[in-house]
Amino acid sequence: MKAPLSLPVLLVVAAALAAQSRASRLIDSAFAQARAGKLDSAAALLAPVLDASIPSKPEEHASALVVYGVVEFFRGHDSTAARAFHDALEIRIDLRGDWMARTDPTLGQIWRRERRRAICGTADLAAYDFLKSDSLAGAESTFKRIKMPRILSGPRLSYPEYLRRARVQGRVVVAAVIDTAGQVEPGSIKVVQSPHRDFSDQATHYVEKARFEPARIDARPVRACVEVPVDFKLRE
Repeated sequence: MKAPLSLPVLLVVAAALAAQSRASRLIDSAFAQARAGKLDSAAALLAPVLDASIPSKPEEHASALVVYGVVEFFRGHDSTAARAFHDALEIRIDLRGDWMARTDPTLGQIWRRERRRAICGTADLAAYDFLKSDSLAGAESTFKRIKMPRILSGPRLSYPEYLRRARVQGRVVVAAVIDTAGQVEPGSIKVVQSPHRDFSDQATHYVEKARFEPARIDARPVRACVEVPVDFKLRE
């Protein structure tokens, strides 16, 4: 059995569970048991949430799956952990688990692989986040040989007028697979994060019509998965 999850990381995750429904209380208790190294007890507390014996909101069910995945990883069941992460991301694609890599590098790799699979449709593509300057995932041996894609042009972004009047602003993150010609592959676009549906529509249109310089390995263009932030900000 791997070493139990550390207290600071558990508190980071638990802070996301603000609602005090019965389901969230059980998840909180499971965190506490995991913090104490009582992984079997943690799994038992999560069971009624996971098997729907008690009602839960989608975000609670997704959170329970993430915690269960972490518990199973520290029990030595990597494949079960991966399955739990996959199921959680099927419910909430906007889940973030960057903290897992700081807890255990292998745990972080499992999370990144399943997140890449959920966002990109496969775990085989290198993935890039335009908020960062490096690749997030892919074959380790090719990291230094990869040139990440970049946006060459895109359509004019339209700010929904009623949201402008209401002074609503925020960031949409859109994921897509870019082919070797620098175009978005049909059907590959997913909204990973958004403050409003109408922002999502505009951001999706922007990414769909944008032209990219494709990713390259040793100057050879390759398919790649990207996450593109599209910001809607009001001028002061």
